[in-house]
Amino acid sequence: MIEFKPDIKEGIVVYNAFEEGKNTGKVLLTVEKTKAVLVSIQAIDDETAEGLMRSALNAAANRDGYSCVYEPEEFRNVAKLLGFRNENGRLVGEIPFLLTGSCCGCKCQ
Repeated sequence: MIEFKPDIKEGIVVYNAFEEGKNTGKVLLTVEKTKAVLVSIQAIDDETAEGLMRSALNAAANRDGYSCVYEPEEFRNVAKLLGFRNENGRLVGEIPFLLTGSCCGCKCQ
C-alpha cells in the first residue's frame, strides 16, 4: 500500500510517497491566491505519480487554489490523463476538473 505524507507550509505543498517504509516519490506544488504551480515530481511509476499529483492538487484546492500550471517534464502523460491541457506551450488546468480526471483526454461526455 502506498502512503502519502504531507508537509504543507505557507503556500508550499510537499507530499512524499512511501511504500513498505521506502520513499518512492515526491511532489512539490506552490499556491498563491487562486493559482497553483506543480513545480516538480519524482516517482517510481505512473500510479505513484498520479497519487502524488492528486494529493497535491487536493491540498491546493483546500487553500483556495483553482488553476494549476504543470511545469515538470516528467509524467506529462499522467498529467494529460488527469486533464491538463496544452495552452500556449504550457500544461494548464482547473483544479476541480483535474481532480475528477478524464478517461482518455477526449472531449466526450
